[in-house]
Amino acid sequence: MKKVLGIMAVVAISALTLASCGKKCNCTYYEDGKKVSVSTYDDGATRFFQNSVCKDMSVEKHRGYSIVTEDKEVDVEVVCK
Repeated sequence: MKKVLGIMAVVAISALTLASCGKKCNCTYYEDGKKVSVSTYDDGATRFFQNSVCKDMSVEKHRGYSIVTEDKEVDVEVVCK
């Protein structure tokens, strides 16, 4: 009986440890190839266990308006990892 309880305790601790191994997702915003800002998607509740989910939030380079200079068109890119 003690062995069964011991095994159950080890399994429970292992499950808790593995469940808390999620990673934060950092998304870097670029304008004309220059880093402007970094956003971290980690509000304490959101964790990513598959890196592909975070990478899918990336946005390929395209023309758009600058968040730094009003009414200026720049190449915008967002890289998440």
